[in-house]
Amino acid sequence: MKKQLLFIILTVTTLNLTGQNDLIGLKVGLNSTNTSSDFLSSTNYAKTGLSAGLTYEHLFKRHLIFGTDLIYNQRGFKDDVIFYDIEGNPTSEKYTTKYNYNYVSLPLKLGFTFGKKLEGFTHFGVIPSFLVNANTIVPTFDSNANRHGEETFDITYCVSKFDFAGLFEIGANYPLNETYLFFASFSYQRSFTTLTNANYFTNSTIKMYGMALNLGVKYALTK
Repeated sequence: MKKQLLFIILTVTTLNLTGQNDLIGLKVGLNSTNTSSDFLSSTNYAKTGLSAGLTYEHLFKRHLIFGTDLIYNQRGFKDDVIFYDIEGNPTSEKYTTKYNYNYVSLPLKLGFTFGKKLEGFTHFGVIPSFLVNANTIVPTFDSNANRHGEETFDITYCVSKFDFAGLFEIGANYPLNETYLFFASFSYQRSFTTLTNANYFTNSTIKMYGMALNLGVKYALTK
């Protein structure tokens, strides 16, 4: 009986490994992020940052995929502040404040593949992210109100430490050989949570959204 049970376990294990695929890889790219907010000026605009790290995928059946990444993710936005004259009219002068937020992100994704030689894929998922550091860069002025540089303020201590976003991703894999695949992907993410709290832009909401373009290589562990 024990031998039969052992044989069944080994058979099931072998069957489970047959046709499945585990892949690990490296990815690097650029993301462009911005914010939806209830108080920032209409002139706020996107920041481009680095997105890089590790990726893992498990192919359950022929086309169904579970994936996760470990990503260092630079996000942020910029905001123009316009000067006004003593009568309250906007002038041609303005300066830009930069808001930078750097995270470690752990995307969790489900999706499917399609195609053969050039294999397409699409993913849906969520992105929990944990703040590493944050800063604000503002221009500085001399006593005559002439701009002469920038000053950086560390705001890590006051920004919300956790961000949670939804994710949609599409891309393609191209096999270089039986073991390695080159891939490219485009993704869109949008936060459900706000950067703000009682210590940072109190009673306001700032939610991040953005797009990312990534390139990378995957290595097949099992087949």
